Amino acid sequence: MLTVGSEKNPSYNRSVTEQAKGEATNLSFCSLRRFIAFSLGSCVVEYRCDMSKKKRRVTIISRESDEKSIDISMLEEELRIRGIDVSVLCKLFTKEKSLKALGYIAHVIRQELEILRSDVVILDTYCIAASMFPHRKSTKIVQMWHALAAIKKFGWQNIGAAGGTSERTARLMKMHHGYDYVLSPSEITAEHFCEAFRVSEDKIVRLGLPRIDYIKSVTQGSRQAETAKMLYSRYPELYRHSEKKTILYAPTFRRGEDVKLQSLIETIDLDRYNLVVKMHPVYGEREKKILRLAALPQNDKNGIVLAQKDRERGAQCEAAIFYDIEFSSYDWLSVADIIISDYSAFVVEAALAEKPLYIYAYDLDEYEKSTGLNMNFGNEEIAKYTFQDAEELAKSLDMDYDFAALRSFKSKYVDIDTENCTGALADFIEDLLI
Repeated sequence: MLTVGSEKNPSYNRSVTEQAKGEATNLSFCSLRRFIAFSLGSCVVEYRCDMSKKKRRVTIISRESDEKSIDISMLEEELRIRGIDVSVLCKLFTKEKSLKALGYIAHVIRQELEILRSDVVILDTYCIAASMFPHRKSTKIVQMWHALAAIKKFGWQNIGAAGGTSERTARLMKMHHGYDYVLSPSEITAEHFCEAFRVSEDKIVRLGLPRIDYIKSVTQGSRQAETAKMLYSRYPELYRHSEKKTILYAPTFRRGEDVKLQSLIETIDLDRYNLVVKMHPVYGEREKKILRLAALPQNDKNGIVLAQKDRERGAQCEAAIFYDIEFSSYDWLSVADIIISDYSAFVVEAALAEKPLYIYAYDLDEYEKSTGLNMNFGNEEIAKYTFQDAEELAKSLDMDYDFAALRSFKSKYVDIDTENCTGALADFIEDLLI
């Protein structure tokens, strides 16, 4: 006779565990919906009174960070200048901050209440309240996404993959349901977004994000000198060694995996280059572990400067590696001479800076299997600047760069008018308010 929980029947144990998990998940979602419905009911009087005062209301919601992104900050400022009432709700959502946390449930309730009050809702990622709960038919939901391109597969593109979402969860959460419009800066990205969000082509609006204006201003425009001065003030060692070229390394987030820095660090000639390491903000505390794995000493918790030992002389060199957590990757474009990234949409955003761009895809085969890629690096105009081996990448830094290839790559993924993207997006939203 087999006993429940016995080691003699592991397959039965697994089935019971999976069934229990499924029932618990269903219960939690049902409870959440009932709790939110009850909470919203208590807000009906306030909601009706508020709606009686005719206003042009826009709500911007993000779960990418607790802070406003560059896109949100610039768009909010532009909308307020035009006399539009704007509400911004930003709260980071991770597995650690799951729906079991009462604080986030309360935030979802607040999101739903703001959506009910709004004429237009702007999202930059999946939003529980926008996709799962009802809103006025006249309210328009606009997905502007938090990246200029879909280099890696996401959403409905990689359902069931190791790096994706299970189909059961996606359906239960109504993932990316209910969008009226989706912004896209190129034809190729529009195709990827249609698949990832499960929307038809007629919902695609060919517009760029405010970050395009910001990138242009910090690399070629009014903010360049000011931003560079700010970075040099924070990192005087970088300014003292400005005779060296500065490399910005900005790898993508790897779900369940750490970025392997050691190989790249060991092959970069630090007598000739400064290296700035800018990790994806989602890593959070895991960044410290990644640094330890790379055997990098941490001298400062807030914008860390790392000293590198000269392997031949065994002497302590001047700081040549800079690990930063204060400034955005876009800010670093103001002083970077060379950019290295991988499967991040940052490769498209960095191309706007018109500086040498390299792809360091050391785990290309594994990433393709676990997450999937929309971009085939071997078929891109910058294919010759894609490397899986750090030493080969380091050698290529000494060669002349093909800027014509870079411009072709940029034009493929940003084929819209990039003059005043913030204003163009605000125009579109204002039209929806009429």
